[in-house]
Amino acid sequence: MVKIEDLKRINLLRDIPDHLLEILAREAQLNIYGTGTQLMTINEKVDTFFMLIMGQVALKKELTSHIDVIFDYVQSGSSFGASALMEGSIAFHNAVCQEPCEAITISGKRIRELFDQNHELAFYILQGAARQYKKKMDIRTKMIIKTLDENPELKKDIHDIETLTPVA
Repeated sequence: MVKIEDLKRINLLRDIPDHLLEILAREAQLNIYGTGTQLMTINEKVDTFFMLIMGQVALKKELTSHIDVIFDYVQSGSSFGASALMEGSIAFHNAVCQEPCEAITISGKRIRELFDQNHELAFYILQGAARQYKKKMDIRTKMIIKTLDENPELKKDIHDIETLTPVA
């Protein structure tokens, strides 16, 4: 069991009423992981949803034995493994603790069961996940636009650059 106060530290859960947080608190686990612990592995089933209370996790993929592509550094208050909310999801990146981490976890199977039992909980969690996804995509879009602005030679081959700009 997890404390409601810990759940309130997670951005994804910030708008969830206490009566729904109580449901999650009964089902979730608090885990501590050491530096270098691999929490998700490419091509393996994603069956755990992680909410990071403390630490940093890199979402990455090895291109060569000397080059890793870092997709994201997950910070305290953020979550990852949302694909565990969909049955049968496979990881497309590794998730590795960059420092000691404290995370709230819940199995994908159990959270899907909770969604079936409580549609209000499902609504709030999925709304939070959508908000988190939009924020990340807006950041990525701004990065692409900045790269194109700094490298005008790339712009000439793009015919629909206006579609990259986020709609407010």
